[in-house]
Amino acid sequence: MTFQIRFRTALLASTAGFAVAGAAMAQTPAQTPARTPPQPAGQPSEVAEIVVTGARLQNRKAVAERRENLQVTDSVTSDDVGRLPDFNIGEALMRLPGIAVQNDQGEARFVTVRALNANYNYTLVDGVSIAVPDRNGRRVFMDVMPASLADRIDVYKTFTADQEGGAIGGIIDIRTASAFNRRSRGLSVSGQIGQYENHKGFEGAGPSGTLDARYLTTFGSADQFGLVLFGNYYKRDSYSGQAEYGSSRYFYDASGVSAGQPGANTGVYPGTGIAVPSERRWYFYHNDRTRVGGGAKLEYRGSADDYLFIRGFWNTATDDEARQTDLLTFSGGGVLTNATATGGTLQNPSGLSIQENLGQFDFERSVWAVTGGGDHGAMGGDLSWRLNYSGSHFRNPEHWAEWRQNGAGAAFSYQQVGDHYVFTPLNPSAFNDYAAYAPYRRQFDDRELDEDIYESRIDFGRDLNRLGDGWRFKVGTGVRRIERAFDENRDRYLPQKGNTYNLLASGVLRPDLCLRPPGAGAGQCMVAIDPGRAITAFEAHLAANPGQWRFDPMATEDNNLDYSMEETVWNAYGLIARAGPVWSLNLGLRYEDTRTNGRGQRLVGKVWETVDNDGGYDDLLPSVNLAYALAPAVKLRSAYSKSLGRVPFNAIAPVGERLAEDGSDVRLTRSNPDLLPRRADNLDLAIDWYPGGGRNLLSASLFYKRVKNEFFTSADLMMIDLDGRQVEAMVTQPKNAGHPVDIYGVEFNLVQELDGLLPGVLQGLTATANLTLLDTNFRQQMNDGSEVELETMIGQPKIAYNLALSYDRGPVSARLAYNYAGERLSERVNTTSVYRNRFDGENQSLAFKIRYKVSKAWSASFTASNITGEGRTEWIGWDQELPMVAADYGAAYFFGFSYRR
Repeated sequence: MTFQIRFRTALLASTAGFAVAGAAMAQTPAQTPARTPPQPAGQPSEVAEIVVTGARLQNRKAVAERRENLQVTDSVTSDDVGRLPDFNIGEALMRLPGIAVQNDQGEARFVTVRALNANYNYTLVDGVSIAVPDRNGRRVFMDVMPASLADRIDVYKTFTADQEGGAIGGIIDIRTASAFNRRSRGLSVSGQIGQYENHKGFEGAGPSGTLDARYLTTFGSADQFGLVLFGNYYKRDSYSGQAEYGSSRYFYDASGVSAGQPGANTGVYPGTGIAVPSERRWYFYHNDRTRVGGGAKLEYRGSADDYLFIRGFWNTATDDEARQTDLLTFSGGGVLTNATATGGTLQNPSGLSIQENLGQFDFERSVWAVTGGGDHGAMGGDLSWRLNYSGSHFRNPEHWAEWRQNGAGAAFSYQQVGDHYVFTPLNPSAFNDYAAYAPYRRQFDDRELDEDIYESRIDFGRDLNRLGDGWRFKVGTGVRRIERAFDENRDRYLPQKGNTYNLLASGVLRPDLCLRPPGAGAGQCMVAIDPGRAITAFEAHLAANPGQWRFDPMATEDNNLDYSMEETVWNAYGLIARAGPVWSLNLGLRYEDTRTNGRGQRLVGKVWETVDNDGGYDDLLPSVNLAYALAPAVKLRSAYSKSLGRVPFNAIAPVGERLAEDGSDVRLTRSNPDLLPRRADNLDLAIDWYPGGGRNLLSASLFYKRVKNEFFTSADLMMIDLDGRQVEAMVTQPKNAGHPVDIYGVEFNLVQELDGLLPGVLQGLTATANLTLLDTNFRQQMNDGSEVELETMIGQPKIAYNLALSYDRGPVSARLAYNYAGERLSERVNTTSVYRNRFDGENQSLAFKIRYKVSKAWSASFTASNITGEGRTEWIGWDQELPMVAADYGAAYFFGFSYRR
């Protein structure tokens, strides 16, 4: 806490002092060349020829972007081939300070910026919104967005009034290429093919790789028209093993007797604290992931003051996945013998269940957009307008086949070994008697989400010559409407008495395979169910034995998660800005009015009823950004802004509500249309030094965020309307917390070309590094009304850094990069007992890429990712000392080529 107080005091004092100093020194003679006025959004500037290539060219572009911007901004730019050397947008962003990613099957999916998870950042493409295939939230699936979509990605960490107000961590703006960029014109094609280290399993895996193509040209009598065409194909075929050990533990004393469960936040375990895992769940995934997409941009530039464009793109990512599960669950009871702090033997446990199941499911996530706009000289100023439509589609059909054996005689022993628990059945013959695994269910689920965004915006800016050179004002207004609908359908077949479809008789086993997930002991294998036989075998048994199965339409479950939602946001802003050689200022005020309408289902007794609700809120969001040139190569920035993080859709729309009346006791579980968004006050102070003629960068940034209206769920007595009468009910719903969250952070960033420091053949080396440190007082609201301060924010580590060494000389370009993110709280927060909160373990990866330019047009490359084979871990416990999840992804190796004409 002392650090927090000192940090906040220093930051506030520095910000205020800098603002005063900047105003006092406004008349100081220019020390740096005048800043080039920014181009209107969407209108490209001509880029001078740069002789450097590869990673060095990327670094120089990124440094130039940061130096040119008034705001605290970090960028990832394309290389000289015109593409980002990554498989998706999330992987490209991992290089930047303050960025953490959440992976899926080892591939970057969700991006966290400066302590806020993906729901509370905002992602744009060419400055406008994109729809998201997230069933409940607002997260952008970065693995749907190929890196080849972007020519540049900007991450804004301080905000101005003309930007979207719904971002607390950062605004991510993906910028597509322009045909008016001379250097990028022509045809470029690149591809990679290779294999993941984990490619062996019950179906085998083929090669993986990617293919990107882009064509840029200008035409017309004065080359006033531009055309960009781009396309991408990506394929990943791999296996991954995973082990889970349950989100709770059973605690015993030294004599082996069950000691009960911990309290909500006692900090101690019952008995002598001997923790027995509640399950051993082995997973073995086969993930066949495909992404395909493309787009086009048509541009017109009649003059320097007249620019028009229309751009469209479409990307879809599909997962054809089979997930084999081997589950041993323990629900307490029995006697623990041979007890130690890390192991023991459970004799005759009363609550033992052994399950074998196969999940076969597909995921389709599609995103598309069509955007048109223009930038024009008008009324003595600049007029900019945008019309945007974006849509997304999510589809997830699933098939589940499950068998179970309940046997008290199948006791086991366990031992914690590093990140795992090794389980050993005491009676292997009973455990592996597959005829004893009776059918439990055959289930079919289908989920579907559609989202559409309609958006328009108009902005006007004009010089204020009366105030002096560099002064401008800008005003604008816009509206965005989101329409989304989620629908789930479920049904199943349940076995009847005398059913003969046991695991052995089903004929789906593959006895020739030995699957070994993490934590498998010596000689242990996971039984393999053949996905190709699973569906046909069941259909044949059902046709031959219809009386052995009962069809259950699962009518209650079908309505439980369905909802539709409309959200309309009107905005208007005004700002005044100055761009000068010594100091620059952007001072503005933004107004946003948000209205929501939701429709869903409420279960009253045993009948589902349609429910509507309405909500909304409005916000005034001031902002000020100030930059001052302390010296020709030193820039100081300071910023203050208010911003907000919008509520997940399913917390507002009536989703799965339940009303129960038992005499005078009325209980209602519902969403909350009056839930307010997170609201943040943001303070930033940054100093940048650009040595080496502006090619290098050394920067330090301090930031502080005070975030109000955190969400939690509570039960309170209140009056509700029931059949036209007011009654008192116990209402359980999400609410806004009364205590704010304070976030304190520091970022360091280094880009250093080492030519002047190294001799001979080592000329061409560049070192890059960044480090982010965080401290928060994030509080979790518990079901008993208490609060507890947690170690980290959801999805954000307290420490993250990236180190890279690149080499660019002659025909050779190479890059070795290491990424590290510390432990962080997962989204699965437990409000019953803090020890059950799940924390993602440390995440680290090492990657290497080398490219050789064979000729002016052709290059060859080799890429090795996750070289050390790092997996993923999750932990629970008061000190996060109890293993929860361990996953194995393995390394991957690719050979590639690129062609440019």
